[in-house]
Amino acid sequence: TMNAVWSTAALALVLVSGSQTHLATGAAVSDNNVGDRIKVELYYESQCPGCRQVLTTSFKEAFAAEGFLKMADVTLVPFGNAEETPSNDPVLPYDFVCQHGPSECRYNAVEACALSKIGCPYKAFNYINCIENYDEDRTPDQNYGLVVGACAALTGVADLAADIDECSTGTEGNGLVHENAVKTAKLDPKHTYVPWIVVGGEHDDDTQDAISESLLKYVCENYHGPDKSVACEAFEEMKGAIRGGDAMASRKANKSRCMAKEDVDSNIELAKAME
Repeated sequence: TMNAVWSTAALALVLVSGSQTHLATGAAVSDNNVGDRIKVELYYESQCPGCRQVLTTSFKEAFAAEGFLKMADVTLVPFGNAEETPSNDPVLPYDFVCQHGPSECRYNAVEACALSKIGCPYKAFNYINCIENYDEDRTPDQNYGLVVGACAALTGVADLAADIDECSTGTEGNGLVHENAVKTAKLDPKHTYVPWIVVGGEHDDDTQDAISESLLKYVCENYHGPDKSVACEAFEEMKGAIRGGDAMASRKANKSRCMAKEDVDSNIELAKAME
């Protein structure tokens, strides 16, 4: 019911209350015209614990920093270790099998739709952060609309809740997830786990670990343009040292990864059984 949605939204307020919501300086979270900004791509899947950890700690801290997107261009690609095959359904032309089951496929679609429909990049990220805090339930027949609506209300995009929900189950969402599948398949080198982080078109383990610990710190130390955020001063004062408590939590997450192909075969059998 709508009352349940609003009740959930009220209880969830603490999850994103620490994140600032700014007016967008660009059209979306992702922007190909990056100029001197650092281009960061995060390839992930919606119910992977390691992906959730990176999004709700390192990336949340960065998006809460004033002027962060003047220094960085961030693209989120929710697909991860999923697999797709063509279907014979003209409405849903692609079938997906996800590492953590059908619920992950649905939340991948929800997040892809949200990223497409929410114009403000900060609100778009806050929405993804909210979903990540609420999508641990892997029951295939859960009330997805409750989570979609609560997070929309919480992040100031309640008017888009119905559109996001409809998109996630229809042709539009199917196409958006397919686009993410294509982007993921084009990775060179191929990803071997998620979260998989690419900077400037390249992936390496040192950069992966640094951004997993603190995206903001990494960007502050590597951005050399004129629009450095005042939030970077904290890292300069500490001579680049990561703040103790946050760093320890993030450091533990560095090795919390969902390896490619893990559990996928068993979920293929589950999907077949549900047909």
